Amino acid sequence: MRKLVALGLVVFGGVIVTRLLPRDLRARPSVAMRHWMAKHMEQMMASLPANAPPKLVMSILPKLQAQHEQIIALLQEQNALLRQRQPAAPG
Repeated sequence: MRKLVALGLVVFGGVIVTRLLPRDLRARPSVAMRHWMAKHMEQMMASLPANAPPKLVMSILPKLQAQHEQIIALLQEQNALLRQRQPAAPG
């Protein structure tokens, strides 16, 4: 029980100390962590074989985005044509 209380006090103290630090100092660890994670992910992706599922997904994403843009353009065109066909509402 005492260990739990001590752990709680340490966590509470850490939160207070973190809040007392200026924002730019608090942001540094998160920026460093994001950089480390991005670099680690890059290395992990490079070490995967060419036919690994993550690499396959990454190779398909640009094609899907292009298809998505084409579908949006077609839907916008269809919407415009449907609006032209509708009679004006009496008002």
